Amino acid sequence: MRVCPRCETRFPDGERFCLHDSSVLVEEEDMARLGTLVGNYRLDSILGRGGMGTVYSGEHVYIKKPVAVKILHPQFARYPEAVNRFLREARAATSINHPNIVDVTDFGLLGDGVVYFVMEYLPGKSLEDLIEREGAVELHRALNVGNQMALALEAAHEQGVIHRDLKPDNVMLLKRPGRRDLVRLVPGQQLDGRDLVTERESAWDFVKLLDFGIAKVLVPDELTAETVQGAVFGTPEYMSPEAARGEDVDHRADIYSLGVIMFDMLTGRPPFEAQAANEVLHMQIHKPPPSPREFAPHREITEAAERVILKAMQKDPDRRYQSMTELREDLQGAYGSISYRRHADKIGLEPRGAESRKKRLTEELDDWLREDGSGMSIEQARMAALVEQADKAFAPEPLSPAEAEKLADALDKALDDDE
Repeated sequence: MRVCPRCETRFPDGERFCLHDSSVLVEEEDMARLGTLVGNYRLDSILGRGGMGTVYSGEHVYIKKPVAVKILHPQFARYPEAVNRFLREARAATSINHPNIVDVTDFGLLGDGVVYFVMEYLPGKSLEDLIEREGAVELHRALNVGNQMALALEAAHEQGVIHRDLKPDNVMLLKRPGRRDLVRLVPGQQLDGRDLVTERESAWDFVKLLDFGIAKVLVPDELTAETVQGAVFGTPEYMSPEAARGEDVDHRADIYSLGVIMFDMLTGRPPFEAQAANEVLHMQIHKPPPSPREFAPHREITEAAERVILKAMQKDPDRRYQSMTELREDLQGAYGSISYRRHADKIGLEPRGAESRKKRLTEELDDWLREDGSGMSIEQARMAALVEQADKAFAPEPLSPAEAEKLADALDKALDDDE
């Protein structure tokens, strides 16, 4: 029997979701661990269950810090490769050290064969939950999420780590107070008339990527010696064609998966769906991706956004973006009737007159950093930029040659008088 972690209703083994509250069902042994200790952590509730492990919310028993604890499913614990892959998740995520990737703080092996690791607790909701509950995501919000995902994956790829299982379930969204200005096209007005307004965003999504459990670490170490070749890992709806064929993959598999997630966000559904997983895999390998704009004609999807998605989803890896950096550059020009102010000029939505304003100091610093070639660290450059801004704000206008000569004469006379 399987159990709903919320209402504790029992269901037959074939069921995956609770019929009452749509929660993912868990096993009896998952429920039995509630209230027990794993290392120094007490397990309080079940957050979710994935292919390799169950995730619990918990608390450090001494310092009372909230955490998330992931425990490897018992049926995998006796296989060295499964244990190694599980520990690679902890090591891969920790080695990247990026703000958009979940922070792993502890891991270990218990006497009864239980393998676990401890992550920061994330008080948010998954992208999967957002799409399931609210449908398609507004264009500027989806581009913001995609941009942060690309930043995190760019950092992972630089460390030789491929995620290999990107899907909305592995994207956590943490709500943050608004901090940027939005440029909005007034409804009913023509773009050429540039009748625009600016407004401060009320909130925004801070992205955390989860689950590097089947990540392939390209840098050789003792944990990669038993990697299974030719096995298909991942979620069919978001899997690249080469992964669907069971081939070895590189970082461009993540680029494909990000394109699928962008499609899913903007249309409310992934591009390829079927009852059987092998049917989805066949479509990933052979069927060209549909046009997002034709798939969801009622949604705002710009031509530029569609180009990004379709290029990322090319069947041939050589025809995709070759890096997340390239993809991110094109994302900046994919906004529509709503844009963040710093991107507005790239799509012709620069406000004029009373709606325009000077750049904030943070934007000035970002520009300064991009243009500086001195090789200073970010902190040194920011400090220098702050000093430069202060000089501009408080220093008097430079003197003309005549004024400088007049001032020098006055100083000489004053010195002569003192003597």
